[in-house]
Amino acid sequence: MSMEALNQIKAAEKEAEEIRQKAQREARDIVNGVKEAMVAENRQSMAFIREAAQKLADAQKIKTQDEIRALEVRRAAERRKVREEAEKRVSQAGEILFERIVANGDR
Repeated sequence: MSMEALNQIKAAEKEAEEIRQKAQREARDIVNGVKEAMVAENRQSMAFIREAAQKLADAQKIKTQDEIRALEVRRAAERRKVREEAEKRVSQAGEILFERIVANGDR
């Protein structure tokens, strides 16, 4: 084999090694780009999930507050009704006591 042929082989091997290294760098860059894109997408997804969860919690809070207000209104009406009935009975109780005192005298 002549020196020229060996030099051509060495040059071809060197070029092949450079091509392999370049391809490896490009592949690493692509992988890193994909990783960065995935991290960014993950952050976006997490932000979306947090926002959706907060909206759901806020909606549930409003619903619960509305239910509490409605319950308070119903209970206030029930208390008012019980109080009115009790006030009616106070007069009746007073009359019954008066009648017993009058009927029985001072014993």
